[in-house]
Amino acid sequence: MTVDSKGRLYEPLRVQPQGAFSNSQGLTYDLNMWRVVVQRLGPRYALQLGAQSLQLKPLTVPRMVQDSSAWATITPKLSGICGSDLGLLRGSGSPYLAPLISWPVMLGHEIVGTVASSNTPWHRGQRVVVNPTLSCGARGLPPCMECQAGNPDGCWQRHHGGLGPGLLIGFNREIPGGWSAKMWVPVDQLIPVPADLDDRRAVLVEPASIVYQGLTRVDWNRVSTVLIIGAGTIGLLSTWLIATQHPDVLIVQRCRYPHQATVASSVGARRVQVGGSDGEFASSARLDEWVGPVLPKFFGGGPYRPGGFDLVVDSVGTQQSLGQGLSLVRPDGQFLLLGGAGRINLDLAPVWSRRLTVIGTYGYGSPEMPPNTTFQTVVSALHQTAYPIESVVTHTVLLSQFREAFHILGDRTTHAIKVAFQNDLAQ
Repeated sequence: MTVDSKGRLYEPLRVQPQGAFSNSQGLTYDLNMWRVVVQRLGPRYALQLGAQSLQLKPLTVPRMVQDSSAWATITPKLSGICGSDLGLLRGSGSPYLAPLISWPVMLGHEIVGTVASSNTPWHRGQRVVVNPTLSCGARGLPPCMECQAGNPDGCWQRHHGGLGPGLLIGFNREIPGGWSAKMWVPVDQLIPVPADLDDRRAVLVEPASIVYQGLTRVDWNRVSTVLIIGAGTIGLLSTWLIATQHPDVLIVQRCRYPHQATVASSVGARRVQVGGSDGEFASSARLDEWVGPVLPKFFGGGPYRPGGFDLVVDSVGTQQSLGQGLSLVRPDGQFLLLGGAGRINLDLAPVWSRRLTVIGTYGYGSPEMPPNTTFQTVVSALHQTAYPIESVVTHTVLLSQFREAFHILGDRTTHAIKVAFQNDLAQ
């Protein structure tokens, strides 16, 4: 038996011996369409099937990096498992962005590591976090229109043949991500972190930067109440950042499990709504004080309420979360989609009948705030905050024991929120 970070016992997955490890391996995943078909037919076992397809394989120095002073060698310390990584492994991700991924991949784009080469402004051993964008600058290309305008997240050349398709490090066949013994990153996409910033906070910089940029797109002059749907990593980081930046705003958080509610309350949620199905939550009388009573349903329609929250943040991105979220925004209110929604069947009547502003968001920056500035701002916020935001990282697992991480994520009794790989392959 093994004890998790909350002191609970669980039986870890027994891992077959992987052989001798060296400092030149990474965790590789390749696309198999037959496997994806099976996963979609049996979603209950999809993550287990995807995780079984991961293999430790030798690293090779990318062609882009060879003899280039623009790329630095990094030794990952912690690398998070993101929802987008899980969507890929489950075979449930949207095919819309598939042209911007090249296979096979060494995943991992939430990274805190140390500098291992001498061609950076910092000494070897300096801890850094990684801006994983693969835009024109990283590819060594003349800047496209978007990159010239200071918006590399909208780069037109992320499919370019030289490096190959790839939105981010970790989704490109040439450039290994953080689930590896070492990796390579453009020098100007490294952000140093203070010596006393805990690794469990530092590994949250990348997802917190996504959230930070999304929140900048909201008109906060029209917001005094917020509902956050979901209490995974993105939902809890949303709570923390809103509580930090807008302390007068009332935050209500929808949590599926009690352990999520505990963390949500500790990082800034004033009220939490726990348990129940999505339909029960949207119709719950506990919401009446903010959104008014539910009117009688008609022919299977969703719950209609006369009022709503000024802002609803959907950090989940499922058909159920979108449906309930749109129904709980007040007329002329705002809806921010942070969850990575794909193909869904959705009633859009609330959008037009209540004149909602629906906000999509992707990436780390804008012409007004470049990505590295966002990362630096988030590093500072994580360094200074009194909220115990590191509690979002509930488990760390040795990279050599990678199958155990997916066992933890698939077992609700472990109470996992964010699981991160600890690099034990570098020597």
